[in-house]
Amino acid sequence: MRAVVLREFGGPEVLRVSEFETPKPGPGEVLVRVKAVGVNRLDVWIRSGKYRISPPHIPGTDVAGVVEEVGDGVGNVAVGDRVVVYPLENCGACEYCMRGEESMCINSRLLGRHMNGGYAEYVKVRADMAFKIPDNVGFREAAATPVNFLTSWHMLFNRARIGPGDRILVVGGGSGIGYAAIELAKLVGATVIATVGDDWKVGKAESIGADYVINRRKEDVHEAVMRITGGEGVDIVFEHAGKDVWPTAIKVLKRGGTLVFAGATSGDEVKVSIRQLYWNQLNLHGSFLGNRSEFRKILRLLAEGRIRPVIDSIYSLEDASEAHRRMEASKHFGKIVLEP
Repeated sequence: MRAVVLREFGGPEVLRVSEFETPKPGPGEVLVRVKAVGVNRLDVWIRSGKYRISPPHIPGTDVAGVVEEVGDGVGNVAVGDRVVVYPLENCGACEYCMRGEESMCINSRLLGRHMNGGYAEYVKVRADMAFKIPDNVGFREAAATPVNFLTSWHMLFNRARIGPGDRILVVGGGSGIGYAAIELAKLVGATVIATVGDDWKVGKAESIGADYVINRRKEDVHEAVMRITGGEGVDIVFEHAGKDVWPTAIKVLKRGGTLVFAGATSGDEVKVSIRQLYWNQLNLHGSFLGNRSEFRKILRLLAEGRIRPVIDSIYSLEDASEAHRRMEASKHFGKIVLEP
């Protein structure tokens, strides 16, 4: 099969298409013919060597396609089914899995990081990771769903406990999880303030529901948030950019507010005042992907048209390096997708 095979760490130029052995599904596994695969910041970190893997390796966590072959004992899907892949392979036996918190599984493996992923014509996954795509949803939209909406849902509802009337600052409203957070927060009646890095992204963020949009390159985010909230600050900050954003993120929180975070693009070591945290009784919640029950809810919302994946651009496998350059330059709004 054709696949983007990472054989060394480096810049986007190391992403090259070559022939790779087509995997064979074993008992309880399925082979998926990939129709669309999302590009994520995780892929950049793997490619650059920030997350160490053992080459040769195929990245790609967000996969949608058609079941090509099934192994023995598979009953939940059949050959020809259109499926989207829940990206975590979990053990089902640890204390976290037993209480439905698969994202905290101590034995989990992430598709595209701990095992070969979807930058390929075919990918092999455990059958219980394959969920049927709603009939009215395309492959591109399905591939834009797992990491973006699952991560955002878990951050907002499981960790931050967002509710009607909450004010939330969404950092990076044009990113994959950022735009998903805007859509999900509006579902429950929250007031959304989003940051973006370009003027052309302001209208995009407003079109999907953001009540206020701040161009962080032109305005001081702290001053803008305080002006919008009448000096009160926000109930929740949705954060995934890392070190450069944390000082402002903490400053804009009202007393008792929550910082929920799931990324470290600008760095992962921050300096915070413990006194400021306890004096203002702030809550810090780390978050990672989400659980199967949450994924099922997201697919239902997708089928009902209550959430709408935003596709930024489509690239071929051969142009995966260009897709990565677009992401690293923050030229995108929404999901970048590869199609074999």
